[in-house]
This record gives sequence, C-alpha cells and structure tokens, in this order.
Amino acid sequence: MAASEVRLLTATLSETSNAPADVGVTNDGRSAGLFTDVLAGHFAEALSRYEAQPWLQLKQRPFTSTSDYFQAVEEQIRQHTSAADSLLQLQAAVASFLIFIQANLTGPPAPIPECPAGLYSHPGNDEVAPGATTPTSVMGRDTVSNGDRWARQQLAVDGEEVTGKVRLPQYLLLARTLLTAPLGLSFMHSKEDEPIDGDQVSEVLTDLPSWSWWTARVLLTNQRLLNRSAATLRSALSMLMPQVLKFFGPESTLELGDSRRNLAAAAELECALVEHVYSSPHTALGHLQAAGQALGMQTSVEGAMGVRTAHQVDPKAQLVISTSHIAQDNGYSSGEDSAALDSMSLGSQAESSELKGLTTDSDVLSAPRMVEGSGGAVKRPLGGLEQAVLLGWAQQVKKGTSADELQAWQMAPYVEAVLRQQRSHPVIRASAKLLQARHERTRTRTLERSLMHLQQLAEAPIQPHPPAMARLRHAFGVLFPLRAALRKELGEQLLSTGLVGAAMGLFEEEDLWDSLIICYRLLHKLPQAQQLVQARLQVTPDDASLLCALGDITLDDKHYHKAWEVSKGRSTRAQRSLARSAQRQQHWEEAEGHWEKALGLNPLFSQGWFAMGYCCMKTHRTQRALEAFTRCAQQEPDNGEAWNNIAAIHLQLQHAPEAFSALSEAVKYKRDSWQTWANYGQAAAQTGNNLPAARAVQKVMELTQGQRVEVDMLAVLVQQMQNSRQEHGMQGSDTPGADHTQQQLEQAVAAALKAASAAAGSTPAVWGLYAQYYRSMGFQVSAKEALLKQIRGLQGSSWQKDSAAFETYARASLQLCQSYVEAVSSGQGTAQNLASARMHLRTTLQQAAQTQAESELYHQMQELLQEAESLEHTEAEKRRAEKS
Repeated sequence: MAASEVRLLTATLSETSNAPADVGVTNDGRSAGLFTDVLAGHFAEALSRYEAQPWLQLKQRPFTSTSDYFQAVEEQIRQHTSAADSLLQLQAAVASFLIFIQANLTGPPAPIPECPAGLYSHPGNDEVAPGATTPTSVMGRDTVSNGDRWARQQLAVDGEEVTGKVRLPQYLLLARTLLTAPLGLSFMHSKEDEPIDGDQVSEVLTDLPSWSWWTARVLLTNQRLLNRSAATLRSALSMLMPQVLKFFGPESTLELGDSRRNLAAAAELECALVEHVYSSPHTALGHLQAAGQALGMQTSVEGAMGVRTAHQVDPKAQLVISTSHIAQDNGYSSGEDSAALDSMSLGSQAESSELKGLTTDSDVLSAPRMVEGSGGAVKRPLGGLEQAVLLGWAQQVKKGTSADELQAWQMAPYVEAVLRQQRSHPVIRASAKLLQARHERTRTRTLERSLMHLQQLAEAPIQPHPPAMARLRHAFGVLFPLRAALRKELGEQLLSTGLVGAAMGLFEEEDLWDSLIICYRLLHKLPQAQQLVQARLQVTPDDASLLCALGDITLDDKHYHKAWEVSKGRSTRAQRSLARSAQRQQHWEEAEGHWEKALGLNPLFSQGWFAMGYCCMKTHRTQRALEAFTRCAQQEPDNGEAWNNIAAIHLQLQHAPEAFSALSEAVKYKRDSWQTWANYGQAAAQTGNNLPAARAVQKVMELTQGQRVEVDMLAVLVQQMQNSRQEHGMQGSDTPGADHTQQQLEQAVAAALKAASAAAGSTPAVWGLYAQYYRSMGFQVSAKEALLKQIRGLQGSSWQKDSAAFETYARASLQLCQSYVEAVSSGQGTAQNLASARMHLRTTLQQAAQTQAESELYHQMQELLQEAESLEHTEAEKRRAEKS
C-alpha cells in the first residue's frame, strides 16, 4: 500500500502524522506536487497541477457543454490504467472532492471556477460557460448555471431531488466519476442498473486499498445531498464498506504503522454513520462498539449530582458519561482551543433585523454544573476520534429509540461530554453545538439561545478562520449537515418562531422553493406562491420539481404528468404526487400503478410501500398488500402502523402465529394505541401466549381509562387457566407448586379480573368470569359473591323480554342457586341458603313466565326449584327430628 494513501487518510483525522520518506514520489518518478498541495489544504492548486492534466485538461478534444466534458473525462479514465496513473487519479479525485466539501460543509470560501475545466483554460462555449458566475438573484432570473444544473441532474440518483442550492456540484460529480468509473459503478447516462464486474472492483481495490474508502465517502456525501435515500447508492455503499473494514478495520493485514488503531476506529465509525443515514441502528451498534474497542475506550452512562439552572440550590441526579481507557492516548491531536473555536469558527452574532433583541443568555445552563466529588469528571482529555465516537453514540440514541421527549435527554450526556472538552476540532465542536441547539429549541426558556447558536453555525463556513485543512479533520466522522440542509433547518426554526420574513429570505437564497411555498401557504397567499413558481418556470421550464410544486398548489394532475415527461421518466416525486392525487379521489388501482412506478425507480421509500399496501388492501390484493407492508417494516422497523397492518392481514388469512409476531413489534412503537393492544391480546390468546394476552387486557383498560374491557379475551384467559389446572391435576385451592408459569398465569388473570371489575366500562359478565375463576381456584364463597353481583347487575336490564339477556341471567341464576343446593347437600350450607335459592328461583320464574316459558333454561330453573324445595323440606324434617 502506498504511504501517500495512509497520509491522505490520516490528514482527515489529525494534523499529527509520521510520514515515510517516499510519500512524495510515484512509481515512475513523477513529482507528487498534487499530493503535497492536498495535504496543505490547497485543493484547487492541487487539481490544476500538470499531474492531473491527463484526465482534466483535455486539450486534444474541445467541448461545448459540461456533459461533453464529463464524457471526455470518462474516456480518459479508460485510457490511463497503469498503477502510477491510478494513484494520481485517486489523488485528483480526492482534491476535487475536498473542493466540494470546503464549499458545502467546512469552508472557508475560496474563488474557484464552477467547472474543473476552468482551472486550466478560459470558458468554453457552454450556454453558461464553465467557470462563469451568474447573478445572485432570484425569482425571474436564473441562479444556477447550465453546467451546474446538468451536474445536479446527474447527482439526483434514482430520481431523488437534490436539496437546495449546491455549491460547485461539478467537483463532486468529477470526484464520483474518477472514483466509480474504474469500479464499474457508473451513475451517469442511466447506467445505474448495469451489473458490477467483481473482478474489476477487486483488482482496483487491491492495488489501492484506500480507493474504496474515498469512494464510500463521495457516495455518502452524494446521498446526503438528496432529499431521500437512494437504493442505488445504498447498494454501492453496501459493497464498499466491507472492503473498507477488510483493508483498514481491526482485522486488517496491511502495514499501516502507528496509524493502524486510529484508522480502524475511523473505519468502524464511518460504517456506523452509513447505517445511521439509512436508518439501520441495530447494525450501527456493532460498528460503534468496535470503534470504541479499537481506541481502547469504554463508555457508560452514569448518574451524578448537579444543577441545571443558575439559581438552583439543591442538586439533582444528572446523566453523565464515564469513559475508561484501556490503551494509552493515541497521540493524535485533540484539536484547537474550544473557546477560540466558539469565537472564531462559529461566526459572529447575526445582523438581521428580525433577530435583533434575541440573546443567548438564559438561567438554564448549557450543561449541568456537577457537584464536586459526585462524579461526572473526565479522567483525561479526549482525542478527536474519541469525541467523534461519543457523537456517534448520540446519533445511535436518536436513530435507535422512539422520538419522544426523553430521547433528547438521553442524547444530552454524550453531547455535553464533548462540549466540556477544552480542545476540539471545528466540525466536531460544531456538531455537538448543533445537537445541543436542537435539544434547546424544545424548551421555551432556551429557545432564543438555540436560534442564535443555529444562526452562528450557519454562518461558520463563511468565516475566514480556521484554515481549510484544520476544518476538514473528522468532517467524515460526524453527521454534520451540508450547508443547504443546515440553512434549511435554520429557516424552519425561524418559521416556527414566527419570523416568517427572515425564513422566506433564507429559503429564497438557498433555492428552497418548496419551503418558500409553505411560507406563502401559512400567510394565505397561494396566488403569490403560484406566481413564484411560474416565474421560476419561465427561467427553467424543464425543472420537474417546480412543475410538481405547481401541481401541489393548483391540485392539477397535468403538471405532474408534464414533470414526468420532462424528467424523461426519472422523477419519483411526479409519480408519488400522482399516486397521492389518485388516493384522494379513491382511485385505488390507478394509485397502485403510480406507486409501482415510483418504487420501481427507488424502492427505498417506506411511506410509498405503506401507501401502496393500503391501495392493495382496498383492491383486495391481500398478498401484494402483505408484501408492501413487509417492505415498509423492513425499511422502517419503528413503523407501528405497518406492523399492525401486517398482523391484520395475517389474522384475515388465519395465520395467528405470524400475526402475533407482527403485533409484538407493533406494540413497541404504538404503545398508546389501545386498538393495537387489543389486536395483540387477541392474537396472543389464539396462539396460547396467555401472559401477554393478560397484559394486553390491562393495557387496553389503562389506555381507555377503564372505558373498554375486553370481556371475550378475559373469558378465553379464564378458560385457559382452568384447562391448565386440570391438565396439571390441580383441584380446588391446590397451588401450582414448582410450576412457575402456571403461577404467573393465575396471578395475571386475577390482576386482569380485578382491574376489569373496578373499571368504568365493566359489565356483569366480568363478575361471571370472576365466579368461574374463583370456582376453579376452589374459593366457593367468593364464587357465590361474584355470581350474586352478576345477577344484581343484570336485574336492571330487560332480560324478561330479550332472549339473549334472559339466557345470560338464567345461567347466572342457575349457577348461583345450584351452588347453594350443592353446599347444603354436602353439609356445608345452611337453611338460609336454600331459602334464598327458592325465593330467587320463584321470583325469576314468575317474571319470565309470559315470555320465556318455552325456554330450556326456564324448565331447568323449574327443576332446580323443585329440587331446592324438596331439599328444604327434607332439611326441615331433620331439624324437627333432632329437636324431638
């Protein structure tokens, strides 16, 4: 492995690096000025050196458009295939990529032509010449050159739109072309579906192992430009990240020198970030743990006493991070002074009139002030990679837990641990500040400070200091948003605080037309929104996203069809909009067809799979609906509605075990839905999972405040418990003994019955089940009391006229009176019991004589009355004989 590859990678981690002597020379003896310029942070100068000219200058072929230029670059790549050429090609790609990162993520701004060809020559004959600039402006004038617009179209993988204004997109496209073309991963000219040549990929990666890492970074950056996940990029990253771990992970066999441990940790960390971007926290967890192990760092969340407000007197328990280090400090720089970064890298206070009067002062502390000796102190300063790992754990909490009010507090200790560091790197510090600002905007007392900090972070890339290379370190180890996305977030926060004018100005600057339209909607100015879109369409009539926006305003499907047409069948938004329009009109088959087309372009859209499943259910295509909901749940495991619908289909198909499995997932994410708990309990009861069923009964009552009682489910549970006792040979008040499961079941059923009997929605049937439970447990007296309560509850109903109500009342009466008779027959009852049975039966028979005399239960009560009277006469004779 070339030493320069290691130097390029470590340069993105720390300024400290032990460079072997041969890093400045390629195999054929050519100067590596390009390489040294990259290390110095002079990326444009590096790309303009003659080492990069074989791919970029292209004197032998004049071009008239940006697309011609990039086609020529691809041809040059195919002609230069030697090992030395490949290394220079890698370095040129890295330089081009870092130009884009400097312009869109880290800063500071630099005067660089829009097209890479502008680094070598005067502008060509493009409609807007490469290297030219266009006036910033707005509604009726173009803010993007034709070359940049074409580059944005190429970066819009799988039909997903690029978000906002992107600075220098041609440099990212150039880096992607230089890195992916030799691997057979061409994303241009609709070649996304071409098969990948595994042998070709293996050969390139074996000669230059860092190629896979830089390619993965470029593709992940491309993904972060898009408004939604792209399946093609996900597939490519799934191929590349294992290669990164193979060459640089903990099990690597390459000679990496002193950088081995840090490169292994960085590789694992970036693998985790890829999984976070694609919402796979379970996979990311293993990578984060491996990153910590590579650094010899163990992290845990503990409690310590501290205060969170300036005037708080009594300390309270606070969550803090505790770190222990198995290995020595890695020797990599911890960065610059944090206080200096806050004053220099985060920018100055905003000058906009809308934000005047706002302040960062608050009596709520940015981080808790810990009581001395209570814990929470950092044992030693953390290096840059260690701080990045802590922020990775914060992202893990965000992606792996439910989005409730506790989530931000669970993330807070990781963020606060980074912010406490006296030295840090610009991007790491900014990432921690951003996470803190997102937390603080959820609280009224810190809302102003959150807004001001977010404003400072959005201004940071235009500040002249620190220099570019210092800002670059660890930029790929954290998920700090690109400039357009960050400014969009700032605009949305301005909008949420009522600063509509400031938000509209920001959205206009960043070409965020959809967000600007939302502002007009909030101001009830839809005609102005329509004029805005039409003005933009006069400049760019083939902009599919604007046509879709016009369709959203006018609710006219013709604009979506035109967007699909001008995009040449590549606009997923057009098909999604057509599908939603068809759903609003309840044209389910038509909507299903549009979702098929949209998901055919990009299947990584969980909401689309869910909507398609719903349409299939409406058209009675049950199997297809099941497949769609399953795809949705696979992509979005925390979608409780998808799991619930999967279960509903399985119940419809009488697949009870599959339904129970799906509902077990659904209740994790829909904990406040009593309907989901009710379905869960029914599936559990059908599959013999009695303990979960009993828990579900109680949750339904808890969530409905006792208004709903699942009597049918309770009946199944009582019967299951009774059958289980019989199977175990238990009679009467026998205890389950060593059978812990049976004991748990009996306790759960008892708790459910107790809660049901006290619930506001309780019915007399609950007391009947209570009586059945008591009888099976051998508590005869309690069973009689429960039956008596059931009868009293039924007496208020019109049971004399309603056959079903009479049947319920008669059965309860027969059970009660039969228990009285049996008790007396066994010598345990009294004469009073027989008298009560006799009077109750006589009264019941008299009231039901006119309407229910032909009923079987009526005749059974007559027979029981005769038996009770006969037994009562016999008992009276016995008592008289005893007295005489």
